[in-house]
Amino acid sequence: MRNPYQRKSASNIQKATLLPEEQYKNFIETIVNQAKVYALYHEGWALCATPTGQQAFAVWQGKSLTQLLIKDNWARYSVKEIDLVAFIGQVIPFIIENNTLLSINLTPEGQNILVSGNKFLIEIKKYLYHLYLSQPELFENNRLPLPRKIRIHS
Repeated sequence: MRNPYQRKSASNIQKATLLPEEQYKNFIETIVNQAKVYALYHEGWALCATPTGQQAFAVWQGKSLTQLLIKDNWARYSVKEIDLVAFIGQVIPFIIENNTLLSINLTPEGQNILVSGNKFLIEIKKYLYHLYLSQPELFENNRLPLPRKIRIHS
């Protein structure tokens, strides 16, 4: 008999209720709202590999999600915040230049969303543009990057 009081883990609930497209949209909305992303760092940023062997830079929308991966090969890593302006202006161009993917919200079970740097830049610029049109006051303190300053083509 199944225990009705047993809680599902957050990652299982999220995976069960949201499609990958919705998870990706939720990720963008969350990181813009908090103006930061989380990653693991120890003498360099934590990278993972795709099923085809391509490198991916692992990022998470929440600190608690990130902490779940501090084990095994990443046991010595610690959670680091990356400011959204720096993430978009420095990290994403570096990822694009090095043909690396973004691994979004990697779970201990190995589930994640893989996105190219170019696609991510286009999507976040589009989201920021719509946000700027509806709530321009959010951009006044330079907490969020202005969409017109995000360069898609180098």
